[in-house]
Parts: sequence; C-alpha cells; structure tokens
Amino acid sequence: MANNHKENKGSRRKPALALLMVLLLAVLVFLFSDAAFVKNARDSLMGRLGYVSEDASGEEFSGAGESEEYENSEGEGAGPDDRFVSDEGFPDTSKAENIDALDASDLPKYNGYNYVTINGNVPDFPEEIYAKAGLVKDGDNLKTEGNLFGTVDSGKIAPYEFYSPLDDHGRCRIAYGCLGRETMPEEGAERGDISDIHPSGWAKGQNWERSHLIAWSLSAENANKSNLITGTHYFNHDGMRPFEEMTAHYIWSTGGHVLYMCEPIYKGNELIARGVHMMARSVEDNGEDLAFNIYCFNVTPGADIDYKSGIVTTEAQASQDARLYVVNKRSRVFHYPSCDGARSMSGNNREEVTATRSELIGQSYTPCGSCQP
Repeated sequence: MANNHKENKGSRRKPALALLMVLLLAVLVFLFSDAAFVKNARDSLMGRLGYVSEDASGEEFSGAGESEEYENSEGEGAGPDDRFVSDEGFPDTSKAENIDALDASDLPKYNGYNYVTINGNVPDFPEEIYAKAGLVKDGDNLKTEGNLFGTVDSGKIAPYEFYSPLDDHGRCRIAYGCLGRETMPEEGAERGDISDIHPSGWAKGQNWERSHLIAWSLSAENANKSNLITGTHYFNHDGMRPFEEMTAHYIWSTGGHVLYMCEPIYKGNELIARGVHMMARSVEDNGEDLAFNIYCFNVTPGADIDYKSGIVTTEAQASQDARLYVVNKRSRVFHYPSCDGARSMSGNNREEVTATRSELIGQSYTPCGSCQP
C-alpha cells in the first residue's frame, strides 16, 4: 500500500516538473532568442517597463541606396534648400506649414516651401496598404496578423509594391507598398533608361523631368509608365528627393521596412499633377524613427505652368516684347526664324507673325522643343 502511495506521488510530480521545465525553457527563449518575432515581443515589453533596447552590433548596412543613386529623375542638381533641412541633412518638417487634410478641390498655395505637412505630419494609410503587408493597425500601433504578442514580426511582413493603372487621361494614379531591402536595387545596380516614357502632359523643350512616384532607389523600377509623372527639377530634387533619401537611409541602416505611398494630385482634367501626396511610416518601430505625411508642390519658383498643355513660361519670357516668329499652321508649333524647323518648313504651312510668346500660347500654339522660343 505504501509503495502504491509513493508511486502515485511520484507520478504526480513528473507532469509538474515537465511543466516547470517547459516554462523555464520558454523564459530562456524569450530572454535570449534572436528570432525576429521573439525579439520584437521582448523589445515591446522592455519598452513598456521603461527600458530602451539597443542593437548590440551597432553596425550600419550599406547598399545601393547610400550614394548619389538616390536620384529620382534623370537630371542632376543641387540638394534641397538649406532652410528646410535638419542638421542630419534630412527635411526639417517643423518649419513647414501644416494643413489638417488634403482637398484636391482646394489645394494649398505654394509659399516658398517645397511642401506642407498634413495632419501634423502623422501618416494615416488606407486599410489595404496595411493588409497587403500582412499588418493590422492596433490603435496607434501596428502588429502582424495573428501575432499573439500584439507586436510586429519582421519574418511575417510581406514586402510589396503596387502601381495603379493609368486613368482614362493616361495619367498616373496612386502607388504604394511595403518597402524594404527586398524591393530595393541590388548593390552596384545601375538605373535603366527611362527616356522612352512620356508621361501625361509631357512637352518638349520645357525642361520637364520624369519623376518616379516610388523612387528607383526604393523600388528598382525603371521604365514603368505607371510610376513616372511629369515634374519640374525643383519638385524632383528639392521636394521629393530628400524624403526618398531619408526613407532609403532608414531601410539600409536598420534593415527594417517602411509603409510608403505617393499619389499625384490633379485639378480636373489637367494632365500634369499640381503636386504629390507622400506618406511613409517605419514598421518595426511603429513610426518612431521615420514618419511623414506631406504634400509636395510641382512648381518652378518664378515660372508660370500650364498644367494641361505642359507649357512653362518664365518671368523673363512673360515680359518679352512682341517679336518675329515662324508658325506652322498645321502642327501649331512656333519657332525662332533661325530654327532649322522654320527653315525646312513647307511653304503651305509656314507663316511669319509678330507677337509675344504669351499671345501665341494663348492661341494654342506650342513652342518648338529645339529652339525653345
């Protein structure tokens, strides 16, 4: 009888000891595992307890994004205006005007800054942008679908890019994605030729550039007609580019992911966007290191832009006196008399007129892309 009692007591201890061992093993895994979902859960808990986790390696990653290859367009030029740049060389959004929401029927007016912030610079993405990445918004925080700890598991994030088809006017629409090193060009890669793409509103001789909605340095997208719009050099390099560089720097320096959206904003049936709505939010740290929500102006300071025809008129051109031009009555292009196009023009189509540049544009004539009158 005593032996049976000892056997029963021993048999009851075995499950308890096994459970204790399982719990101890779970604690050790939680404390020391480098698995992404465990590390994220551990960092989240430590943060709530008032501790800050640090990357023990202290290393930074290098790659295609960390050079002048951040370029958004085919041109080269000076960096952003120093008035709008932080000490780290990235945009200082605290100096920009803020608007509560973006309304295409009542867009903000350009006032000398490249952009305005929206909603206090806090991004708020449409639900599908989260869902396609395997993410769920939980209050102000993000978590991966099915994550029991309510945190982001990097291993379950689905990097992707989405480009809307062109609309009925041939215009680009919204582009978005969950960007990471998986979507960026490989180290040492060179951007391909995009000169065959003529975005809506493109006009020769007006110094337009092909502007990526999602930069090549973030997407490795080259001649994608759903990702290229007609933009000014100022818009491309002083406006969009600093935010693209900031995003690329975050990805390469942390190995993390970024929710990203860029939507061109048009007025009515105009073919050239008045600007773009750009948003980004770092995923793994819930936007702590990277978050912006801006409207970037597609302008050239001191120039007047016809956003339907693509004709750009500088202050000097607008103030020109009437002079002699040669117009082609058939193609409705006007030239300087010395232009090869004027000299080779058929007599049936040729007409010499004395007028101002603005008067001819007002009569639906287009300046020649070669002589650029």
